[in-house]
Amino acid sequence: MQIRTATTELRHFQPMDLEVVYQIGCQETIVTQLNMTAFQSQQEAQSFLTMLMNDEDAWAIVDRTTQVVQGLIMLAPTLSVDGQSVAAYELSFAILPAYQRRGIISAVLPATMQAYAQETGVNTFNADCFLTNQASQASLQKVQFEKTYQSQLPDYLGGQRVQYYRRIVNVFKL
Repeated sequence: MQIRTATTELRHFQPMDLEVVYQIGCQETIVTQLNMTAFQSQQEAQSFLTMLMNDEDAWAIVDRTTQVVQGLIMLAPTLSVDGQSVAAYELSFAILPAYQRRGIISAVLPATMQAYAQETGVNTFNADCFLTNQASQASLQKVQFEKTYQSQLPDYLGGQRVQYYRRIVNVFKL
């Protein structure tokens, strides 16, 4: 699957991405929003990178001109009631601070959802973010995600209030 916008492309993670994965995982502002703890070592970053490289639905967001990794997007399949077919994808994303507020996610999300809908036939995408994460909420609403409900996370997951979103994509045949 090839996913591109005018300025970015998505590619699978590679061993050479260790430093950028470490940067993402050490940014307190990023890991907090992903509900992760910050990496304490390069070994933790290597383990996370290995997981990303083994996940066909984990993508590095790369500037098409410079080939610099600016962030990541991950899609987790949600199974149907039958427990076998995919009913939807749950989206997670992170952009390094140096590249935030440039419209990257607003461009990448529609391209990603369209590519997945065409490739898999699954056209339902879900996302969630903390109520305190105004930037992610704005990005999701900009690309026509609709608010579905709010929930309070249990204390062992941080206890924050979360807004859930959904978008159903119309598939355009090329």
